[in-house]
Order: sequence, then structure tokens, then C-alpha cells
Amino acid sequence: MAEALEAHSGEYLSGREAKRLLDNVRDGIFRELRQLPAADGKELLAKVRRTLDTEIASEQRFRQEFDAALQDSRRVGTPAELARLHNGLNGLVTAYFVRRDSAPAFHSLCTTVLDTMVGQTLRLAEEELAGRGFGPPPRYAWLVLGPAGRRETTLSAELESLLVHEPGTTAARYCAELAGRATAILEQCGFSTLGRGVMPDNPSWGAPLDEWRERLDELCRRDSGPRQGHLPALPGLRLDEFFQHRKTDLSSPLFELSDLRVASGDPELGQELCTLVRATAERHPVCIDEAALSVAALPSPFTFLGNFRVERMGTHRGKLNLNRWACLPLVLMVRHMAVSNGIAATGTLKRIRALMGEGLLDVELGKRLLKGGLEIFRLKALLEVRENTGLGNGIYLLPDSLIPSDEFAFREALEALTNLQKIIHSSMAEKV
Repeated sequence: MAEALEAHSGEYLSGREAKRLLDNVRDGIFRELRQLPAADGKELLAKVRRTLDTEIASEQRFRQEFDAALQDSRRVGTPAELARLHNGLNGLVTAYFVRRDSAPAFHSLCTTVLDTMVGQTLRLAEEELAGRGFGPPPRYAWLVLGPAGRRETTLSAELESLLVHEPGTTAARYCAELAGRATAILEQCGFSTLGRGVMPDNPSWGAPLDEWRERLDELCRRDSGPRQGHLPALPGLRLDEFFQHRKTDLSSPLFELSDLRVASGDPELGQELCTLVRATAERHPVCIDEAALSVAALPSPFTFLGNFRVERMGTHRGKLNLNRWACLPLVLMVRHMAVSNGIAATGTLKRIRALMGEGLLDVELGKRLLKGGLEIFRLKALLEVRENTGLGNGIYLLPDSLIPSDEFAFREALEALTNLQKIIHSSMAEKV
């Protein structure tokens, strides 16, 4: 686990923000010391050290337990054993979040669990195929998209995946069998696909690289066509099958594929597909404009009087749909700006940092979006953990349950999204 987590921790542990944090902690301690006699000052420093020692020891215990569970996954011999281990890992992650209340930590741990489960699932599937007389596996890569692709995985996130493999009928037959068995094992382990078919057991989501190139070009040709009929304002985030393509006015499916990330298998082959998706978007700028129009048309999360938009009837009356009014707009707007400007990063917060670093996003607004994104993701994780909610039940927030400081932070987050939407709208208006 150490390698998996530390590979993505540099952006949080270095730079001016980390130095500013350490300076603030030191200055705060010194302010207290200036008010105390020498003996009391020494006791204060001792308490600070004991507190740090306690927290460090707690982190070490968690890492040892988590690493041990990940190591155990490499020795499981059946899908049932893997499912039990997955439940145990989820329990460790839940306890860690309850103690730390950190969305980035929650996402990174859940993503590590997901990647481990995918890798071990494929190992079990390959072993089963070998027992059925199949030869050695061809080159292939299993990629994930959606929250998993952005490394924003949660306990209830729906798993969406696709597969790329080397050319040839033998490789295609093997990977079709592999995808079917692996998908079944992942569902047995508790991962949800909600029956939408965005998994490589569906032939639409598994192919060699050349065929993926043809499919992506076909997708862009269809995606740039005229819309038909009335479209809802904000449907659920979903991918349409390439050859049964249906329009939504949420965003181009090509943009959703820009969240692709290699979870297991041949990393070079998987990265080739990710590069292909970005290159296809660059060759078809009309898809970028189409997605921008959808993003610019998203409705406001506030009513005319400035209140939060809440459900007006039904089971969730008085509650705000957190996915619809916060999470999805955040992901869509930031993804649009990143893809349209050639930013390769997939994580929402990493995309914001990259846009700021390239001078493509105002620093002040970028900071507000980072702070707001952390708050939105934290609230979502908190609701999942406390209320055991997920995609099937939706994520609903009761605004009246927020303490004043949390309500203020959440309102600021939504206001930052509104400001970002105005920028996107203005950029599109200039093109008209």
C-alpha cells in the first residue's frame, strides 16, 4: 500500500501550501508559549509531542493492518475469499475516515482497494481460464473511468471499466472469456455496475487498439450531429454504448472517457488508449464545444431567493441532491476546462491545480474551487459512511443539519462553481 498511496502524495506534502501550514502550526505554538512561564511552556511542548506521537502511532497501526490485508489478497484462492477480504478492507477504510474526516485520504484508500480487487480478480479469472485449457493470457489492460478513473473512488461508487487487448482472434476470444468471468467476480465482491453494461463483458467495451480508434472516431461523428427532441436539464452521468448511441445534454461520452485510468494489466497498452482518447478529442473540437454548451446550461443550485435547491416532495423532501447540484457540476466543469486545454490529469483537484499552474484559471477562483471541492467530497463521503447511502439510493443532504460553519463552506463551494460556470458561458458566447 505504501507505494500506491505515496505515489500520489507529493502534491499534498510539498510546496508552498505545506510550508505555510507548518509555519502556522509553529507560530501558533509560539504564541501560546509567549504567554506561559518556562515550566508551563515545557509542559505544553511535551503535550504537543505526545499528541504527535499518538497520531503517528495510530497511522502506523493502520498502515500495518491495511498492508497486511492487501498482502492477504494475493493469496486468496476463491472469489468468496476475495469478497470477504474486500469487506474487511472497506471496514478499515470506513474507520479511518471516521477518525480523519479527510476526503483525499478516503479517495486514495478506496482507489487502492479497488485497484487491488481488480488485479486479484483478474488473477483468479486467469487461473480459471488456465484450468479450462486456455493458453497464456495475451497483452491486455483493464481501465476504469468515472470516479475510479479520477481516483475519487468511494465505498459505493459504481464501477465502470473497459478493456484493450492485442489484436487477433485468439486474443479477442481469451479476453471476452476473461472479461465475463472477471465482471462476475467483481460483482460477487460487492462492486456495482447497476446493469448499465459499461463493463468489458459487454463487447462494446472491449477491443484491440485499432478498433478502439475506429469506435472513437465514429463516436465523435455521431456526437457532432444535431440533437433530437427535448432534453432534460441534468440527467444522470452515464455512458452510452457506442453503436446504440443516444444523446444526452450532459456532456460528450468522449469527455467521460477522458477520465480513463489503467487499473491493471499492461500499463503501456492501457496508456496508449488513454493517449488515443485525448488525441481524438483534439481532432474533433466540435465535441469540445458541444460539451461546453451542456456545461454552460446547467441550472443553478440556488433558488431565486438564494436558498439551496431541495426536493419538494417524496422521501427526500427538504433535502438537497448532492450528486446533482454539487458533485456532478464540479466534475463536469473542471473536466471540460482541463480537456479543452489539453490537461492530461484526471483527478478533479489535480485538474484544478494544473489549470492554475498553467495560468488557465484565476488563482483566487482556483483556491476557492479547491477548498469547495474538498468540502463537497467530504460531505459526500460523510453521508455514505454515516447513512450507508450510494448511487442506488442517491446522496441527499439535509441543509438544516449542517452546523453554521459547514453550511457557510458548502454555500461558498456552490458559489465558486457558479462563478466557474459563468466563465465557461462567457468563453462560449465569444465563439458565437
